[in-house]
Amino acid sequence: MKHNTPNPRTLSVVKRLAVAVTALVLSMGPALAWKESPPLRQVSEKPFGEYLAGLHAARNSDLHMAADFYAKILALDPDDQMILRKSFSIFIADGQYDKASDVAHKLADDNVGDSMVQMYLFLEQMKTGNHDAALLALNNLGDAGVYGLFKPLFQSWVLLAKGDAKMAEANIEVSLKDKNFLDFKKFHAGLFYDFLGKTHLAEQMYSEALLVPGALSLRTVEAYGILLQRIGREEDARQLYTNYLEKAPENARLLRALADLDKGEKNKSPAVPLISSEAEGVAEIFYTAANFLMQDNIRTPATIYLQYAKYLKQDFFIADYLLGQIFEAELYYEGALKSYERITREHAQYFRARLQMAWVLEKQGQVDQAIAAMTHLSQEFPKNTEIFAALGDVYRMHSRFDESAVAYSRLLKQLPAYKETHWSIFYTRGIVYEQGQKWEQAEADFLKALELRPDQPQVLNYLAYSWVDKGINVEKARVMLERAVELRPHDGYIIDSLGWALYRMGDMSKAVEYLEKAVLLQTDDWAINDHLGDAYWAVGRKNEAKFQWRHALSLKPDAELVAKIKTKIRDGK
Repeated sequence: MKHNTPNPRTLSVVKRLAVAVTALVLSMGPALAWKESPPLRQVSEKPFGEYLAGLHAARNSDLHMAADFYAKILALDPDDQMILRKSFSIFIADGQYDKASDVAHKLADDNVGDSMVQMYLFLEQMKTGNHDAALLALNNLGDAGVYGLFKPLFQSWVLLAKGDAKMAEANIEVSLKDKNFLDFKKFHAGLFYDFLGKTHLAEQMYSEALLVPGALSLRTVEAYGILLQRIGREEDARQLYTNYLEKAPENARLLRALADLDKGEKNKSPAVPLISSEAEGVAEIFYTAANFLMQDNIRTPATIYLQYAKYLKQDFFIADYLLGQIFEAELYYEGALKSYERITREHAQYFRARLQMAWVLEKQGQVDQAIAAMTHLSQEFPKNTEIFAALGDVYRMHSRFDESAVAYSRLLKQLPAYKETHWSIFYTRGIVYEQGQKWEQAEADFLKALELRPDQPQVLNYLAYSWVDKGINVEKARVMLERAVELRPHDGYIIDSLGWALYRMGDMSKAVEYLEKAVLLQTDDWAINDHLGDAYWAVGRKNEAKFQWRHALSLKPDAELVAKIKTKIRDGK
């Protein structure tokens, strides 16, 4: 059976130490559970309707609507501590800092502010430059869980802002004596020393942070590279960026870093450090923590941390991008669009953010708007091949095969030479040609894909199945499918293709054998069940054939095939 490739935008997630993530989450407390509902008896009757509406919005990840409803609840019942706590977390998660501030001070005045509230009060004092009050808020924060990791770093930035660099450095040194989370600590120690002008110590911290197994390396690479540029070691910076681009060749931020390095050398302009104030140093701590959490897809506390980071650094565009990704995953599309839209044209993530905005529009069912957004982006970035791949994908997903083929063709025309990795472009264009009833072009693309990547099992399967379906090159198709099954012995779609080829060639007993395996591997596919029904009928197992056809019918086959399957159930094959 032919099977299209998965969406190419799917992102892989690197697992991190579970104990570390657990510590980060457990320390956040109940204020983060904005999707959970407290016992109804705890909610006063007066705002009950607004409460239910707010709860529904929160459960459906519409934070903005949830925040509006909780604001109405508080207006009706301003003293309910449970509602205050939940409102605080929702206001923060949606970036409504003024409302969050009112609630935080209310809870603090009532002496019921938890660690989340104390954290916000610390940030508020840090932002306004009230450093003594910021230190007091940190003392009230406690040392449990993640706060034991954060506090020495926070204190160092506050003390530095106060002018006490000696005590600030002492805090950093104490923090580094604990060997837990060394990549985290050394990176932030590097930022601290870098900001302080102690480049030797900063370089040491950055380089050591990158040596920690599983280190959070991208932001460290950026900071270290910028430092190397500032001290005149441009070639070392270039090598650093190049080394990490080998691991992530399409990383927009590293590509921009290389481009900025070339531009800086040409214009004799110095590289700009990552942070320009103590408050931004604190913001980086929250961003790193959020990024850490997202390695394990722990989205709720990551959202809070990112909003804390943005509270201190409004133009923190990489935080906006990560927020957009979280909101998109949570189906909070309004929030995702707003987050992506904040990223300015000059930033390295701009192209990616605008492309993701288009995909969000597609997810909302606004297909024409998504295509228009992608088309505009292709005009902004005419040399970026990824946008043509995206256009081809969105057209293909909505069965606009001719337009899809045009987009993939534009992509291929931009390539200076075809490499092995380009097999997938020809394969995908071949699929849309085949779906669009343009078999000659499709066959040529499948053959080109196999020329670039011989024995690629998906291509072997699609081309061979198509040949079998058309009754051409059947023996060659059988050999190709046997090879594909050898390469992918647990792929139900490919095994189905071989079984169907054997059926078409008249080898019914072998066909049944392979089709039974295919059904076991891919139980919920109507076509495979339909094929097995046909094979059963051919070998005289008529009751089993009708059972498979009925099962195929229950799996909602293509509308034009429903009548055919019903006829087989009634009359046989």
